[in-house]
Amino acid sequence: MNNHPPVPVTEVLVFDGFDDLDAVAPLEILAAAGFPVRVVRPPSHPATVHSAHGLSIDVPDSISADAELVLVPGGGWLDGSAAGVRAQCDGDLPQLLADLHGAGAVLASVCTGALLLSAAGLLTGRPAVTNRMALDDLAAAGADVRRDARVVDDGSIVTAGGPAAGIDLALHLVQRVLGEEAGRRAARRLEHEPVGPVLISVGKA
Repeated sequence: MNNHPPVPVTEVLVFDGFDDLDAVAPLEILAAAGFPVRVVRPPSHPATVHSAHGLSIDVPDSISADAELVLVPGGGWLDGSAAGVRAQCDGDLPQLLADLHGAGAVLASVCTGALLLSAAGLLTGRPAVTNRMALDDLAAAGADVRRDARVVDDGSIVTAGGPAAGIDLALHLVQRVLGEEAGRRAARRLEHEPVGPVLISVGKA
């Protein structure tokens, strides 16, 4: 008998300046594991999205109120780019993410996507991690930074380190929702040995 909860409606958020690996690696892993995944953009964002490394994609759908799991990539924070996370922190996206979280969605960030969650007011006092080069910024914003963690699962908020840590975050989410064997299958498919540590806290709303 399958005692696992239903696979969540999953959206991978992208915006101009997003880091390619942050978004695309988890997208592939979650979709291959059977998560119903779609790529979305902020509502006010143009439909054509340009990544940090020159990828241009058409994203007709904006983030929706029925999303149950939202993956938030980083990008642009470390080089001070005019596009990327810093630009999104100054727009409507932080409030939208806060509203989604308040409605029950799980938010998962990769790399400096954690700074967007912080701008949404969601990481104050919570255990979290981000790209090692931005840990001090995240701590200054009020997060309880766990510097040695690869992935931090705090229940409704899950954060990961630098870009490649998104692979381990996605594998953890597969395991969290579908069980250990599903997580192992996902890792075998990638020919990837999961990297830790993964910190699982008590979690809070």
